[in-house]
Amino acid sequence: MNTFDDDGAILLGPLDHEPNGPCTVDIQRAVREGRRRHRRRRTVRYASVAVVAALALTGTSLAAGTLRDTDRADPSKAPTNQAVATSGAPAPPAASTSAPAPAPPTSCAIRRLPVPDGVDMALVTGADPTGRIIVGRSYPRGKDYQVILWRDGQATKIALGGSDATLTDVTTGGVAVGFTYERVAAGADGVRAVPYAYRDGTLAKLPGVRSGLAHGINETGRIAGVDGERGWPVVWPSPTTAAVALPLPAGAPRGEAYDIDEDGTVVGNLGERRAHVWLPDGTHRDLPLPKVNGVAPAGARVYSIRNGWATGVLSGTPMGEPSAVRWNVRTGEVRVFAELNIRASTANELGWQVGTDRQGRAAFLSDAGLLVLPDLATHRPNELTNIPTTLSDDGRTIAGQADDAAGTIHAVVWHCQ
Repeated sequence: MNTFDDDGAILLGPLDHEPNGPCTVDIQRAVREGRRRHRRRRTVRYASVAVVAALALTGTSLAAGTLRDTDRADPSKAPTNQAVATSGAPAPPAASTSAPAPAPPTSCAIRRLPVPDGVDMALVTGADPTGRIIVGRSYPRGKDYQVILWRDGQATKIALGGSDATLTDVTTGGVAVGFTYERVAAGADGVRAVPYAYRDGTLAKLPGVRSGLAHGINETGRIAGVDGERGWPVVWPSPTTAAVALPLPAGAPRGEAYDIDEDGTVVGNLGERRAHVWLPDGTHRDLPLPKVNGVAPAGARVYSIRNGWATGVLSGTPMGEPSAVRWNVRTGEVRVFAELNIRASTANELGWQVGTDRQGRAAFLSDAGLLVLPDLATHRPNELTNIPTTLSDDGRTIAGQADDAAGTIHAVVWHCQ
C-alpha cells in the first residue's frame, strides 16, 4: 500500500495501489497502532492512521490487480490533447449573482447518526449538497462492511454486496454512486473493483467498463471515476450510459477522475503528483502549483470540486509536509491554507472547507477564520479523533466520524448555526 511516506503521508487522501481484494484490516487494532505511532513521530502518525482516513473518505485508488500495465490504453490512441498551459488564461468566472453570501456558522453541535442492528462502529463517506442525505458504512463484528444511507437522520441499509463495498457520493435526489470488490476467480488476485449506482432502491453496475471506481456524481447524474483495466479517467453521462474516456496529455501514464462539478468540470490526478482539470469546453490542463516559502512544490493532487472550488494537497514542499491547497478553476486563484493539516476533506459552493487543523481537531474553515468542531469525547491535543468528511452548501450540516471515550469510531453529524 502506497502511503506517500516521502510527503509525510496524505492523511485524508486516497491511497494508490489499494491491496488486491477486500479489506481484511482489523480496524480497531489499526486505530490503536496509529495512535501509538502518533505519539512517537508526527509524520508516522499520519501514515499509520491513513487506513482509517481512507475508509472515511473511500477515495481509494484501484486495486493493483485491476490496474495492470498491460491493460492500460496506448497513449498514442488517446483523444486529441487540448491541454492548455498552466500559465494560460483560466476559464471564465461564473456569472455573478445579486444574492449576498450567507454568514458562516459560528457554533456547531455534534450528534451520532443511528446505525442499524445495534452496531457501534461506523463512519461517513459522502453526502448530497444539502446535507440531508448522507452515505457511509458500519462495521458489524465478524461480517463485511454494511453500506448505509441516511435521509434526514433515518438509516437505510444498502445491500451492495461484494467486499469492501462503499458509496462515495450522492445527489439531492438520492442517486448514489460507489463501488465494491467482486470475486472473478479463485485466489487472492481474483477480485476486481466494480462501479455501481444506487437509485430508487435499486443497484446497477455502471456500464462500459469491466472494472473501475465511481467517485463523484453531480445533480445532472454525470459521474466521474476510472476505468480500472485501462487506467483511464472516465465520465459516465448518466448511470445508464456507458463510460466515456477523458483525454490524457501526452506522456501521462494513467489517470483517475475524482469529482465532477455541476457544469461538468472534472478534476482528477495523473499519476501521483499531477493534479488535472477537464473543462466543459473540452480543454484540459494541469492545475497550477503555488509557491510555498518562495519554492514550488514537487506536485499536487486534487480530490473535490464544487462551484469551481477545488481542494487538494501539495506534496514535496519546502516544509517537508503536505500542504492544503484550494484552486478556483474559474478565476485562476490558488491559495495554500496553513490552518489545515494535510488537506481539506471538501469545499462547498462558497469555498468554505472542512478538515483537520494542525492540532488534529475537526475544523470548519471560512473567510471568517477557523471554527473548531466539538468532540464526542474530550479531545487530547494532537491526537486525531475527529474527521469531518462532508459540508453542505449553506455550511450548516457537516458529517464525518468521531471517537467516543473508549476509542470507538462513530458516524456523526455536526449541526451548525
